[in-house]
Amino acid sequence: MEQSLYLVRHAHASEFRPDDERPLSPKGKKQIERISKALRGKRLIEPSVFWHSPYLRAIETATLLHEGLGLSTPFKTVAGLTPFDNPTRVAELIDPSSEDTMIVGHEPNLSTLASILLSGTQSFECVLFPKASILNLTRLKVRGQSTPWQINWHISHKLFK
Repeated sequence: MEQSLYLVRHAHASEFRPDDERPLSPKGKKQIERISKALRGKRLIEPSVFWHSPYLRAIETATLLHEGLGLSTPFKTVAGLTPFDNPTRVAELIDPSSEDTMIVGHEPNLSTLASILLSGTQSFECVLFPKASILNLTRLKVRGQSTPWQINWHISHKLFK
């Protein structure tokens, strides 16, 4: 069975607040609206698990993306997704799972998580995430065994201007 993982960097956020309290800016809300409108109904994104960081801009990105894509999947805050958390714990949560999962977070955490999943090391930065972008990784998973993760696609809201 093919498993999908969607790594999403939050959209543009407002400035001048404590980092964890920064909301999306009007520009960020438009970015999510643009990408949601382009992807809605395409059946490209169908997670059964939806995680996000506890930072306000990630929560708002997750909420708007969830609504904009018409998803019914419940979403929740997961530890280890803030900008400078070590994503090893999140990778360990993903590894045994066979569920399609969407994760909304931050840089450099997402780049490091993608590196761990794709190369097995944190030191090989193979993917950079512009704001309001989604990376789709896939692998085959059968009875506890899986193939390595592969990049399926990586898109940004800029493609839909």
